Amino acid sequence: MKLKTIFASLGLALSVAVGGVAAFANKPESAKNVNADYSSTIRVYVDLDWGNIDYVRLGTDQPSGAAVLSSSNAKYNQSLGKYVRDISSGSTYDKMGCFFSQSGQWWQYQYDNGYIWISGGFKPGYEYQIKSIGYVSESGGVKYFAATPYEIGEITDNVVNPTLYFVDGHSWHSSGNVYVHYWGGTASSTYPGSAMIDTGLRLKAYVGETEYSGLHIYKYTISGSVAYVQFNNNSAKTGDLRPVNGQVYFYGVSAETYGVVASFLVDTQSKMGSYIYGGRSFTKSICAMSQSQASNFVSTYNNLDTNYGSGVASSVEGSGIVTYDQPELNNTHTGEVSLSAIKDSLVKKYPSISSSSRVISIGMASTDTPTIAIIVVVSVIAVSAVAGYVFLKRKEQN
Repeated sequence: MKLKTIFASLGLALSVAVGGVAAFANKPESAKNVNADYSSTIRVYVDLDWGNIDYVRLGTDQPSGAAVLSSSNAKYNQSLGKYVRDISSGSTYDKMGCFFSQSGQWWQYQYDNGYIWISGGFKPGYEYQIKSIGYVSESGGVKYFAATPYEIGEITDNVVNPTLYFVDGHSWHSSGNVYVHYWGGTASSTYPGSAMIDTGLRLKAYVGETEYSGLHIYKYTISGSVAYVQFNNNSAKTGDLRPVNGQVYFYGVSAETYGVVASFLVDTQSKMGSYIYGGRSFTKSICAMSQSQASNFVSTYNNLDTNYGSGVASSVEGSGIVTYDQPELNNTHTGEVSLSAIKDSLVKKYPSISSSSRVISIGMASTDTPTIAIIVVVSVIAVSAVAGYVFLKRKEQN
């Protein structure tokens, strides 16, 4: 199956196997992959895994056309070929020379003195693959081979050490692990891949025609470079996806509708830190937010609640984070605290922040300076199974 590069943008969805949806949510600017400027580069991979290859040349039969091993640089997609060359050119190549030497024997493409044609030519900013190489004939000390060229798409470097998030819309975690399988770079896994970690983030969203709360969001950081990822439960699986660092992927849930809320959850968790309350020391606390961060949280919440439609409003009101929810009593009791309750607690902590919602407190004792410690814990909270899902069905909130 030919793989396709999918570019991240809010509202872009990718259809996958098993009737689900894997898609991208928007994310903070700092999380985006940073590619070099390839507007004047043609990248060509050669899928040639024969033995005793002395060298491969692309674009010309001269030494200046030498290709390198795709394993020589983490940016290259090793699944597209063992050899690769980045050709500096601001113009389209009508055809691409392809030559190699095997044990001193010269090989070249069978037509046009070794030059391969492709519809539209080899364009700057794009990458190509030459594969299905096979012997055709021999004449005058030269061996000729057949091959097929493919346009892969715009040049895309492998992502290095990406952190990926996955919304488990079909509750795969209820029967086992949620996995991420990855390959094509310096890092690769054996199917089904590496078990992902529950973030403690919970999304309220529609799965089909039913709205559920408590959809688990999983996370995994890959060590090394990768070209493709696939999410699965060792049975059902998504399609093959190009990874983007910091991205949220969906399965069974609309990214177009809920991407902004999932992104908000991830961003909120990233701003948590150490906090002391009632003589107890907590980690990953919402109350570690500065007043400026808290103000931004409240503004974002109100914007989502007011301007994105009833689906997003219900989602942002009912989504939450698994936290210590009884800070006055102990630092071991946990439960899901809604984003709505977090907003009200931040407003209570910073009274100068305006809120369009009624202010409430969660387990707060009387004090001159009202505060509450809301701490994320990375753990799986078991909830009742309803209609095959391990999360609670709630009515859509007004």
